[in-house]
Amino acid sequence: MNSTGLPDELSAEELARLQARAALLHLPIGQVLPQPQLTVIVPDKSAATFLPRWAVQVLVGPALTYRQLSNPLLQSTSLTSVNSPAQYTSRQSPTNIAELERPALGTGAQANVRRSLTEHWTVSAGLGYSEYATRLALQQVRSPTTLTNTNMAPLADSSTTSIHTRDVYRFVTLPLRVGYTWTLTPRWRMGLLAGADVALYMGGSSTEGSPCACQAQAWGASNSPYRRVSLGASLGVEMRYRLNGRWELLAQPTGTYLLTPLAQSTTAYYRRHLLGGTALLGAAYTLP
Repeated sequence: MNSTGLPDELSAEELARLQARAALLHLPIGQVLPQPQLTVIVPDKSAATFLPRWAVQVLVGPALTYRQLSNPLLQSTSLTSVNSPAQYTSRQSPTNIAELERPALGTGAQANVRRSLTEHWTVSAGLGYSEYATRLALQQVRSPTTLTNTNMAPLADSSTTSIHTRDVYRFVTLPLRVGYTWTLTPRWRMGLLAGADVALYMGGSSTEGSPCACQAQAWGASNSPYRRVSLGASLGVEMRYRLNGRWELLAQPTGTYLLTPLAQSTTAYYRRHLLGGTALLGAAYTLP
């Protein structure tokens, strides 16, 4: 071995080969090549994308509510509908008074907790309030004599009374939602919501059960002809706008349908399935 670290006896061919390799690596002949180093890259958690897990949100808004009827109870009062030119003047021809009902404004509100499972999937549950309503506008015609011809118009001395009522059904709800959202921009997100509602009847007023089906009667949470617990299904869309790192504005147009008939099976009341569309607006706060 000489001072360069090479063997003393090298052929001219071997020496030329070493010189060529050293020229490519820009290293002097005899210098030991450095050993390769294994570098382990540890991700910086502080720089990772933050995915909020828990959020508290509050929403409230107006609702347009109505009902679906099944197995209606027939009433036999002489009526003229304000909303329809048809006249009901014969006491011998039953009239479905509930068929004259029209949609009315109600209210919806929710306070719930939302959990982000992944970047797209969320679940939420909480406490809510729903008010369903229908309105009835008609004229009641009373004749002093019994009519024998059902096609006859009311007699001249008949009395007519205009009736405007609003039936109201109030519920405390337990909403459960599953959502799927996707990002539109860094601040905007859009999604779909589906779920179920457990609705607890808390009272209201209705014209059902009165002799003419036109006089409102108040009901409480107990001792009413209505089912205490109902089950509903909900479907809606969601728009979120992030104000800053913690606060979001929310819009959730949601449709709800009560799968359970409102009246108890032991009553002769109309079997109503309440439904409504609610424009919920509110805000959400992401927990640390």
